[in-house]
Amino acid sequence: MKNFPLWIGGALLAFFVFVMLAGPYMPFIDKDLNKEPSRWVMKDGKEKLTLPPYKPSAQNWLGTDKKGVDNLSKLVVTAKDTILLVLGITAVRYAIGIPLGLLARKKKGFIHQLITFWNQMCSYLPPVFASALLLALPFFLFSQQRMGWAILILASVEAGRVAITIQQQTYKMASEPYMEAGTALGLRTRTLTKNYYIPILFPEVIVNFCLDMGKVMLLLGQLAIVNIFLGHEWKEVNYYVMEFVEKGYNWATILSKHRSDIWLGKFQFVIYPAFAMMLLIITFNLLGEGLRRRFQVKG
Repeated sequence: MKNFPLWIGGALLAFFVFVMLAGPYMPFIDKDLNKEPSRWVMKDGKEKLTLPPYKPSAQNWLGTDKKGVDNLSKLVVTAKDTILLVLGITAVRYAIGIPLGLLARKKKGFIHQLITFWNQMCSYLPPVFASALLLALPFFLFSQQRMGWAILILASVEAGRVAITIQQQTYKMASEPYMEAGTALGLRTRTLTKNYYIPILFPEVIVNFCLDMGKVMLLLGQLAIVNIFLGHEWKEVNYYVMEFVEKGYNWATILSKHRSDIWLGKFQFVIYPAFAMMLLIITFNLLGEGLRRRFQVKG
């Protein structure tokens, strides 16, 4: 039986990698994101001056925003930062969760109590609410290293769940005959971890890692809707009007900047980044499910 989720997910992932690496250098992509405040167009045999936003055309496949910046170029240029941000948050989450889960494999002691409390505390609220509350704390809100703190917070919100998952798997493995034999032979914990725990856990970790990347992308989109930025600066946007302005530029940022246009009926500005984020989430979910089926067949 063919593993369609793996093939489709792999193809979509290859597409996103191509967009990340080669997209900004395509001839129809404006990697500098230049603004076009006005444009002369032929209409009824006469040249007329038009103002942005411009409708989709051969020049701008997805049209432009209100400042005349090409929508397709924005999506392509910001794809790399978006995907690397998602990858970074997920990697930090697993860098925290896996060691804690391994240390708590016997389901007793301080580490076990810590990850149990951690998981229960973070499960009381949806991740978007927990993340928003933590990111809104004054210390993190005005910190010079807000981006680093934000990545750590988003990673930590569900790191307890990752640790609990690893703990449950290693606890079951500890009762297997080969693990008991290794312990009886006097093998050190580091040797058992290297030769037994990690190789057996690896397939499940890879599957969950892919699925979590989709969850992180969804979380970033939800935070954008409520206007929560990962990296920002306190800046004067008008005469004596101060506001937090996002320093980074990614799909969530684009979505956040145009969320008010929904009330004006201008859905095209929101649809493009939202669709790109949805497609990336589908990619990671398909890839995770495909890898799960692949590893199950091998097993």
